[in-house]
Amino acid sequence: MIKSRKITIFILSIILFLSCVFTLHLGQIPFSYHDIWIAFTNPDQNELLYDIIFHLRLPRIVFAVLIGAGLSLCGYVMQATIQNPLADPYILGISSGASLGAALAISLYTSLSFMASEVWISLFAFIGALSAILLVHIISNFRGRSTTIRLILSGVIINSLCIAVTNLLIYFSKDLEGARNITFWTMGSLSDIHWGQVIALTFILIIVILYFMTQSRSLNLISLGDEPAATLGVDVQQKRIIYILIVTFLTGIIVSQCGIIGFVGLVVPHAVRVICKTSNSSILPVLLLSGSLFMMLVDTLSRSIIPNQEIPIGIITSLIGAPVFLLIFIQRK
Repeated sequence: MIKSRKITIFILSIILFLSCVFTLHLGQIPFSYHDIWIAFTNPDQNELLYDIIFHLRLPRIVFAVLIGAGLSLCGYVMQATIQNPLADPYILGISSGASLGAALAISLYTSLSFMASEVWISLFAFIGALSAILLVHIISNFRGRSTTIRLILSGVIINSLCIAVTNLLIYFSKDLEGARNITFWTMGSLSDIHWGQVIALTFILIIVILYFMTQSRSLNLISLGDEPAATLGVDVQQKRIIYILIVTFLTGIIVSQCGIIGFVGLVVPHAVRVICKTSNSSILPVLLLSGSLFMMLVDTLSRSIIPNQEIPIGIITSLIGAPVFLLIFIQRK
């Protein structure tokens, strides 16, 4: 089993690396692999080539790898924590809440110059995401104990509400640039990523991954149910609050940088769980690599389906994720 898992990780790592190299030469200005090699080994030979690869394409590729891993991790932790295979930051309204917070920050930017900072947009996104999951919790527990159906329906309600308010901000916006930026958050895109965003998300994601690697036992026990976990010494309520807060924070950060990219946290964990029926500590590396590879594939499709035009990445993930959601829903009755 251990040997098989190591082989799987090795194969996924190789495929991910080759996918990154392949994606570097895609774009409105296609480059050969020789050009890419020259850009890495002798950047002074062609400054335009170097700028396009290192300041436009490479940050986008690395960021796609990061958010694929991050959103997959968020979905997996949510499903284990809530004990619900349909749990996902997008379905439960966390992503749309974060998008609403970011949209509000962008709207205020037209009159408050300090809102231009990405830090403030990220902060508003986290507040929006946290508010959304709190409302989902309150609604799902209203006049009765929360169940799977009540939780999912509460997430659908909050998701719809946040999207509606975001659309109102777009409709009443007098600033065309601000309205365009808000629309960006509702569809998701990796077109304007820079190295500062990559470095910040890398630092945050490493900390979150290392933390959840130490929590594999607790995640395993909580996923079995509250009573077995409590019997074996796990403070279920405390762990659940901590895990949800961390997932909400990470989702808010990701959404504040690239907008809503839905269903990644549902599709990837479900696929990995079907293939690798092992513990959380064993499945985590496979999950992260699979999420990165999935996002690389989706980003490549968004840039190559229509020549010289880019489809918002959130549209593609929704087209893939909706049938998967339906499949899981039917299987779970």
